[in-house]
Amino acid sequence: MKVYDKNGWVNWDYLYPRCMAFMPVIGARGTGKTFGLLQYLVKHKIKFIYLRRLQAHLDSCMEGAGNPFQSVNDANHWNITAYRRKNSISFEHAEPDPDGKLHSTGDRVAYGIALSTMATIRGADFSDYDCIVFDEFIGMEGERPIKNEFTAFLNLYETVNRNRELQGKPAVKCIMLGNANKLGNPYLTGWGLMKTALSMIRYNQMIVTKNSVTLVMLTRSPISEKKRDTALYQAANQDFISMALENAFRTDATNIKSRRLTDYTHLCSVGEIGIYRRKQGGEWYVSAKTRNDRYYFPYGMHLKQFQHDFYMLKTLYMSKRMTFESYECEMILREYLDL
Repeated sequence: MKVYDKNGWVNWDYLYPRCMAFMPVIGARGTGKTFGLLQYLVKHKIKFIYLRRLQAHLDSCMEGAGNPFQSVNDANHWNITAYRRKNSISFEHAEPDPDGKLHSTGDRVAYGIALSTMATIRGADFSDYDCIVFDEFIGMEGERPIKNEFTAFLNLYETVNRNRELQGKPAVKCIMLGNANKLGNPYLTGWGLMKTALSMIRYNQMIVTKNSVTLVMLTRSPISEKKRDTALYQAANQDFISMALENAFRTDATNIKSRRLTDYTHLCSVGEIGIYRRKQGGEWYVSAKTRNDRYYFPYGMHLKQFQHDFYMLKTLYMSKRMTFESYECEMILREYLDL
C-alpha cells in the first residue's frame, strides 16, 4: 500500500505531494502521522506553521516532553528547540555551547500558533511559509469549544495563503492530523464530509478528494495491528480500541431500510441528511436526500436551532421509531442530536 511505507509507517513521500490545499489525515494513534510529517518537512527544508486548537495545547510544546520535535530530534540527532514569542512559539535549530547549553542558530523551522488566539497574528506576513500542520485538529470529548471554529480556521488559512493563487503560485498546503475522536467535528461537518468519512471506513477506502479537500482515512494500519497485542490494548475496552487502533467512528447502526420518499413528507433537512415522516402511519425516515425548504446548517446556532425545533427526535430515536436509508445517515443524525 502506497499510503504506508515498507515498515508500515505513514508514507509522507506519497501523501504530501497529493495535498492540493487541505488534507485531513485521520488515523490510529502511534502510526507515524506527526513524527513522519515533521521529519519530512524538515528534511525537505519546507518552513511551516505548526497549529494547535487551544493556547494551552501550544503552551505545552514548551515543555520537554511536549515538544512535538522531541522524537524527531532523537531519531535524527537534531536539536530543534521551542522558544516562546508572546502567544506563539518559534521552533529553531539549536547548537550546544561548551557547557552543553543549547543556543538557537537563528534558523527557524516552524512557527507555532493556536487557533483560539489567532486574532493576535492578523496582519502578519507568512509569505515564506508553504505549509500548515494542524496537529490534533479533532478535539477530544470535553475539550473547550472554539466559537465558530470552522470559520476561524478558514480565516487563519486566508491570512497565511493571502493572494498566492492569484499570483500564479500554488496554494498553501494545510495538512490536518487527528484521531477518530468525534465524527461531528467542525471540519468534517463544515466541508460536508461526515458521510464520506463513514463510507471510507466501511469500504476500506483510504483517499478521497472533493474539490480542494483530500480526505485520508488511515485504515488497515500495519503498525496498529502490531500494537493490538500490547498490554494496554489487551486490557482496553472496544470503544477505546476502535478509536485508537481501528480509526473507527461509531458505527453501531440499528434500523437500516430503503423507503420510497414519495410515501413521506419532508420535515426538515440538516447538513447532509433529510428527515421525513410517513404520510400514512407514524414512521420517521432519515435519508441522504436533502431539500432546501426548512434547511439547517450543521454548525453553530443553526444546529442549536435544529436541536431546539426538533427536540422530540431524540425520544423518537431512543424509542426505535426511526428508520434510516444507510448507516451513515444514522450516525450523522446521532452526531447532530448529540447522542
